[in-house]
Amino acid sequence: MAVTSLILVETSLPGNLGAAMRVAANFGVAQVKLVRPLAAPDDPETLSWACGADDHVEILTFATFAEAAARSRTLIATASGRGRQNQTLLSLPETSAALDRRGRDDAALVFGNETRGLSRRDLDRCHLAVRVPTAPNFPVLNLTQAIAIVLGYLSATAVDEPDAWPQAAPQETVEATMAHLGRALALIGFLDPVNPDRILRKLRRVFGRAGLTENEAAIFRGICRQVEWAVGDRKNEGQQGCTEVAKDQPKGT
Repeated sequence: MAVTSLILVETSLPGNLGAAMRVAANFGVAQVKLVRPLAAPDDPETLSWACGADDHVEILTFATFAEAAARSRTLIATASGRGRQNQTLLSLPETSAALDRRGRDDAALVFGNETRGLSRRDLDRCHLAVRVPTAPNFPVLNLTQAIAIVLGYLSATAVDEPDAWPQAAPQETVEATMAHLGRALALIGFLDPVNPDRILRKLRRVFGRAGLTENEAAIFRGICRQVEWAVGDRKNEGQQGCTEVAKDQPKGT
């Protein structure tokens, strides 16, 4: 098995969508999750390109990427590398090895719109990013070609007995942890109020490489709660001190 699901964000052409469904069925992908699709999965052209794949994969539609990715434990984005100097891009062999360590259950391969690709926000939420090797003078791949190359490689290199690493937490747990961490760090003034995502993006990448587990997420959220309590306690002490000073002031005549 290559991955459990394929997440396609704003796919615009029925031919690409149908062909993607066919490739997913070819490599045993159980679900194709569509985020705000611009091409309908039941369009006659889509079904023509799918060649019956809709009988072999479950097609689900979502309003947001967060909803589509909520139960995934590993999200693998594809990126060209252009304008992504701060994004660590893995080769196909590196991606396959990382996926075997993290586990392929509840793993999803993510592709963006044919023209725009994935947004920065959606790319940041992916744990791994892979670049398909192409000739530098003509690096642009068709959406379905890219899907077939990545799924084919990941399927061919899957190991029967992967290393027993702890299971990564679902994406919805990671998102809740990141939101809580953002609030706590903002309270202590650690984040730049103008651009808080700069630090949070780096923390996301650390969590993505490490494969944050449910237990580790609970520890981070416990730290955040302690920070919130400590900051709130200091504020209360300051307010109480001001009240006591006011009480000691002589009353006017």
